[in-house]
Amino acid sequence: MKLARRGGGFLLPLLLALTAHAGPVAVREWGAMGTRIRLSVRGEEADERAEAMAEAARAALEAVEAETSAFRAESALSRLADAAGSGKWIATGEAFDAALATALAVAEATGGAFNPLVGPLMERHGFPRRPEGSAGPAAEGGIAPELLDWRRIGRKPGACRLPLAGMRLDFGGVAKGVGADRAAAAARAVSTNDFLLDAGGTLVGRGAWTVGLRDPRAAADAPVLKVFTLADGMACATSGNYERPGHLMDPRTGRAADGNAVLQATALARTAAEADAWSTALFVLAPEAGRAALAESAAGVAAAWVVPAEDGGVAVIHAPEGP
Repeated sequence: MKLARRGGGFLLPLLLALTAHAGPVAVREWGAMGTRIRLSVRGEEADERAEAMAEAARAALEAVEAETSAFRAESALSRLADAAGSGKWIATGEAFDAALATALAVAEATGGAFNPLVGPLMERHGFPRRPEGSAGPAAEGGIAPELLDWRRIGRKPGACRLPLAGMRLDFGGVAKGVGADRAAAAARAVSTNDFLLDAGGTLVGRGAWTVGLRDPRAAADAPVLKVFTLADGMACATSGNYERPGHLMDPRTGRAADGNAVLQATALARTAAEADAWSTALFVLAPEAGRAALAESAAGVAAAWVVPAEDGGVAVIHAPEGP
């Protein structure tokens, strides 16, 4: 799930931290990686420690964005796109390598429902993913299947290569999770306080936090659909097309994943990167195929889908024990 500006304000996240279990809570908020970051810190000297924790988290997020942003000309992602088909290996950093490793693992586990080479497809559908002023050609007409073949990506420690001109990585479904993981690790190193980092609806932290799942079609003050505890060391994320219709693609068909009768999908995982990527894939797959993919994988991911109900309301479908 992502936060988006609308009418001068940010939409409420569909995964919402409802309560802290003990002690005062200090909150710091800022923008990063195209979304809104919210750090909630509880416990002793929460306000003072929140400032230092937020500063460390900001630096970690900036480092991830510098490597993985499609809109920065000097990022590894952009340099790879420029060198696609040239045979050149492009140097990559730890954050980039983590994003690619997670993306490829989820692509393999879901039969391509998640695909890090979706960049040309996104652009073709009106979601440009290149630095401003880039001279690269826009995607036109059909996308050649080989440009979406993630198994052809060249990888070695600290370097990556795209073998075909026109290939372009898009980390829109995983980089925010990598950023959340690294920001959380940075916050942990600064203080022992419990905290929850909310990166536009991708949640990770220390300590147990109570989280509510919202109906994406309901008013902001409507009751939550489900309340669950996000355990210490776990992460969750939600994906849906409620903010930008059509922006979640099914790479297997080349079309937007809007016709699968799913309003949103939530994934609970051991890392925010996994939760981020799996929530996108599970939205594309919908419950039946998503349950099968989870059952066959060893990822240890739980899921919940919000789908329209026959009475005009919504229903929540879990897999297997789900959040």
